Amino acid sequence: MLTKGQLAKAFQPYWDDMKRCRKAGAYWLLLHVVVCLPDICAALESGNGEATRQRYEDWCNKHLSHQQLSGPERYRMRCKVPHQGRAATDQPGRYASFAFGQPSDTGVVDHMRVEAGTLHMDVGELAREAQGLVESWIRRLEANPQAAEAVNVEKNLPSLVRITQHNIPVAGPSSGGPIIITVIKTN
Repeated sequence: MLTKGQLAKAFQPYWDDMKRCRKAGAYWLLLHVVVCLPDICAALESGNGEATRQRYEDWCNKHLSHQQLSGPERYRMRCKVPHQGRAATDQPGRYASFAFGQPSDTGVVDHMRVEAGTLHMDVGELAREAQGLVESWIRRLEANPQAAEAVNVEKNLPSLVRITQHNIPVAGPSSGGPIIITVIKTN
């Protein structure tokens, strides 16, 4: 049975990296993480542990609903940005393209504004919203561990990538001690 804190602990590396991206001003990289989160969540709650376009869109419509950005639009963004490095959608819909900004030094936020067929989004806001909604999803699953989605998450969670550190001994007289290597692996 899915236990309290188990899923939150599994997502902590994502939250840590998102925080590091914000701190470093790496908003393009942060956007890549944000658009992948629904894939991860949809795959975890699926019966076979796999994400599909439909599961991504359905998960977004259920958990990341926003009048300016539907599940299919989020999926288009997810396909175009990290996989093709593009912001144009090349498909019929409300938006011809997406524009991504980062938080301004003045605190002004340009988020979910439509201009000339382009949806302008603040990546910092997208990240904040996505993390908050994934955390809400986690709380709902933990509150109802008998639900089909929670059972699937528990079953699929062991296959989620984990980040671990290993000490590797170094041979030779000039070695200053063990080297610590971070390893990303599936348990």
